[in-house]
Amino acid sequence: MYCVKCGVKLQEGVSGCPLCGTPVWNPDENKKEELYPDSLPRHTRESGLAGAAAMTVVCVIALAVVMIVCFRLYGALRWGSYAVGGILLFYIVAILPGWFREPRSEVFVPVDFAAASLFTLLICLKTGGSWYLSFALPVQLMSCLLATALICLLKYVRHGKFYIFGGFLILLGGFTVLVELFEHLTFGTAMFRWSLFSLAVFGVVGLFLLLSGMIRPLRHALEKHFFF
Repeated sequence: MYCVKCGVKLQEGVSGCPLCGTPVWNPDENKKEELYPDSLPRHTRESGLAGAAAMTVVCVIALAVVMIVCFRLYGALRWGSYAVGGILLFYIVAILPGWFREPRSEVFVPVDFAAASLFTLLICLKTGGSWYLSFALPVQLMSCLLATALICLLKYVRHGKFYIFGGFLILLGGFTVLVELFEHLTFGTAMFRWSLFSLAVFGVVGLFLLLSGMIRPLRHALEKHFFF
C-alpha cells in the first residue's frame, strides 16, 4: 500500500503517511459491499431493464423499416441484409447484456465474437469472397481466445498481474505474426511487412513486465508510480 500523495510505501495498519501526513485511504477496507455489491440495487436494475426494453423496441422498428423498404423497392433484402446484420450485431453486443442481472464478461465476449464472425460471414457471402475460412474465421477465433483468457485471468486470479499482462503481450505479438501469415496465404501479400515490428514491441514490453514480476524492487517501483 502506498501514499496517494507522495507515493511512500506504508506499513499495514497506519492511519496517515509518515512523510506528508496524508490520511491513509484503503479502498478495499469496509468498501467491498459498496463498490462490488453481490447484486445491483433495485432501482438500478429496473432502469437497466427499462433501457434494454426501449432499445429492443427501437431495434425491432429499425429492422421492420429496413425490411419493408427493401421488399417494396426490390422484392428482396439486397442491401438491407447488411443493415439487418448490423442491427442484430449491435443488439447482441450493446443491448443483450442489459437483460441480465449480472452479465458475465467471460460469457458475453465469446458471444460477441461469434456474432461478429457471423456478420463477417454474411459480408463474405454477399460480396462473393472466399476469404472467410482462410482469414477472417481463424483471426476472429484466436482473438476471441486471447480476449476471453485475459478476462478470466484478471477476474479469477487475484495476484500476478505483471505475469498476466506480460504473457498476454507476448502472445499478442505472436498473434500479429499469425495474422500476417493468414493474410499472406489468403491474399498473396508479402510476409513480415509489419508483424515483426509489433512482435518486437509487444515482446519487449511483455518481457519487461515478466521481469518486473520477478524482481521485487522493480515491481514495487512500478506499483508505486502507476498503481499497477
